[in-house]
Amino acid sequence: MDFFNLPAINFQVLENSRLFGKLDSKLKEDTVFKPMLDYAEKSTKINRVYLVTGFAAVLVFFLLAEFGTAVITGCIGFLYPGYKTLTLLQHTYDVESGRRWLIYWFLHSALNFVEIFLFFLDWLPIYWVIKCFFLFWCYAPLPINGADVLYIYMIQPFFQRNQEVIDNAFNHMVRSAHTIYTEAERLVPTQSESSDDHLHQN
Repeated sequence: MDFFNLPAINFQVLENSRLFGKLDSKLKEDTVFKPMLDYAEKSTKINRVYLVTGFAAVLVFFLLAEFGTAVITGCIGFLYPGYKTLTLLQHTYDVESGRRWLIYWFLHSALNFVEIFLFFLDWLPIYWVIKCFFLFWCYAPLPINGADVLYIYMIQPFFQRNQEVIDNAFNHMVRSAHTIYTEAERLVPTQSESSDDHLHQN
């Protein structure tokens, strides 16, 4: 097939498709991104569906090419979730929303912890794309998003089965740390005791 003789995209047919209509309706919903999309669409005279899909394609390209991957992933994983969390804290506390964001931040922290040991994942270009989509899936404004799925079917059952063991392990760590601290405090002379010893030596 001759690459330069590929058939042109029929944008009219594309814009009349069911999927395009659904995306357009979704992007016109009253969300935190709506004012930005309204302004971008009005300024460029380009439909917001094209703007969003084009922006997503550019992000994927940069992630695959490993240009600023850590910055892009950090922004996707932190900025919007951080904004929503702070907004929630400023208003009357919504138990369900608070629960979801707590689960998200737990997953975000767990992923960062796991990456310390699986450092070789950074060498895989596709990993950054997967990580971005995973984080977005975890906080996506859906009836059941990734955070819900992972907590209900994996984290909660595992924690409930092993809670006693985990509690005992952490209690033992706390007691050990407290014992070490008190022993160190007992063995290290205070400032007044050190001064008295110095005077006696003189």
